[in-house]
Amino acid sequence: MTQRRFVQGVLAALVVALLAGVIGALRTRIDERAAPDDDAARWALASLDARRIGTPVEAAPASAGAWRGDVIVTAWHRGVPVTRHVEENVSLERAVTRAGELFATDDRVTGLDGWTRTDDGRVRFTIECVLGEGPILPPILAVRELGLVPLREGLVARLGERVAYLTPEQLRAQRSYDLGVRTPLADLSFGVPMHALIEQLAAELESDGDEVQARGEVLRFRSHTIAESTYPDPRTSRELVDEETLRRASVEGAAFLLRHQRYDGAWTYVYDATTDGPRREPYNLPRHAGTAYFVAQVDRLHGMPEAREGALRALSWIERYAMRRCGGNPCVESHGRVEVGSAALTVIAASEIHAKEPHPITQRLLEGLTAFLRAQQREDGELMHEYDLEAQRPIDVQHMYYSGEAAFALLRAHEVLGDERDLEAARRLMAHLTGAGWSFLGSRYYYGEEHWTCIAAGEARGRADSEEAIDFCRRWLEWNEHLQYREGETPWNVEGGYGVGPLLLPRLTPVGSRTEAFINTYLLLRHHGRDTTRARAVVERGLGQLLRWRWAPGPTHLFARPERALGGMPGSQVDLTSRNDFVQHAGSAWIRWAEVLREEREGRGR
Repeated sequence: MTQRRFVQGVLAALVVALLAGVIGALRTRIDERAAPDDDAARWALASLDARRIGTPVEAAPASAGAWRGDVIVTAWHRGVPVTRHVEENVSLERAVTRAGELFATDDRVTGLDGWTRTDDGRVRFTIECVLGEGPILPPILAVRELGLVPLREGLVARLGERVAYLTPEQLRAQRSYDLGVRTPLADLSFGVPMHALIEQLAAELESDGDEVQARGEVLRFRSHTIAESTYPDPRTSRELVDEETLRRASVEGAAFLLRHQRYDGAWTYVYDATTDGPRREPYNLPRHAGTAYFVAQVDRLHGMPEAREGALRALSWIERYAMRRCGGNPCVESHGRVEVGSAALTVIAASEIHAKEPHPITQRLLEGLTAFLRAQQREDGELMHEYDLEAQRPIDVQHMYYSGEAAFALLRAHEVLGDERDLEAARRLMAHLTGAGWSFLGSRYYYGEEHWTCIAAGEARGRADSEEAIDFCRRWLEWNEHLQYREGETPWNVEGGYGVGPLLLPRLTPVGSRTEAFINTYLLLRHHGRDTTRARAVVERGLGQLLRWRWAPGPTHLFARPERALGGMPGSQVDLTSRNDFVQHAGSAWIRWAEVLREEREGRGR
């Protein structure tokens, strides 16, 4: 084959692929009708509540009678869908009125203790209005699973006169979003299990998936949900991010963690809002200490005595259950391993408590564990991240995060204890992390999760300044700036999140940890008189994203006890659990930026 023919063949393949993509997009496109207006939505919820508590039903606004389409009304109690009513091609007024009448005579609903209640244990309603339909994607591996837009699209199956719906709220309640394709990464999956969902619809139609697809139809539909809780918060970052809102969010986050702290000082590691209880997962000691750091931070920067007490209980738990001897120094063991990360986060938490007022527990932990960290340092500044308890010697391996955590820990310990050995160890470690440790072909075009490194770099300003650290964190910020979503780039309200395309829901946890780091990068740049315009914009977009999706109060119809979920932070937009470090990173970013805004308001931001 000649080079010309080869090039022509490649170009032809590209044209065919492009045409196929365009045809596929046109075939799967959903033309949306307008959603019901705010007056109609308010009336719909008020009408159902009036039926529930036995008060007069107000007259419907004209817009509720004018909007026509398919409507699915669901009654929920403590996060469980109890019953629902479906009307096709009717006005919103008729569908809601009929649903209210049927619910009021349905023993499954009226027999609940929440039917006539007005507190958090009440029955709640959602009204999902279908805005348009379209075909599902072909059954190609990992393609069909991406065929539903999470939170916006569901499935409908029709067989003869029968119809079955799986609405976005039902899919979220049964955790079907982000489960279709699992990856080797523990926290990363995406898409929906389309085959299983089609079989679920078919079972409701008393059939099977093959028959429904052969003799009937399965379609995607896009809908608009009317619920009592507006989630996520529709406001922009510019409207949301202010000192008062940030402080309230951080205090509610700390209160959430304290609400779910055990009597012995351990935290609920993963809180499941659908059950109001813990989800069983192996406990994580570094995140235990990181959570203590955040709640202590709220006390120091805002004033919350119960948060300080909770942080001290958490450190007491470490002293009782996790302290070991590594050579001549104390160290922290978790699940049979001694690792630098656990010691570093414990030092960070102890430093935060100690900075406000010294305590014997924090004094012991700071003095002992910083000696352990220093003993793990190699000649080139890097740390050996593990320790063999049986052989009583360090293990020279490295894990993600630990060196950055250790650098921050040594800097914080130096601030409160004044031991120059900690500052020197931190200086050598930072020189390695931002210099020789990140020097390879392509090192200016690729970065890992460097949030702890840049948190440490910002902490070092004025004590261990380094041009390499400034340049490293500036470049890392600018690299992430290109990955940060802007308004309108995805189907969801995720401005400020991070991702590489519009198909996958961006996770919220990296937004929290990176925003923490970019706040310290902002302070580092400001300290050295550098331009902070881009850093400030990245920080405030990230803060807005976190504020929009925190549980304040969240999708309350999906929660077993909404009042106990208040202040939680999910891992993603469809997640109904809150891991303690989700709240820690977001909350730390909120309270830190609130302090920056206060300092600038008072003229001290230099």
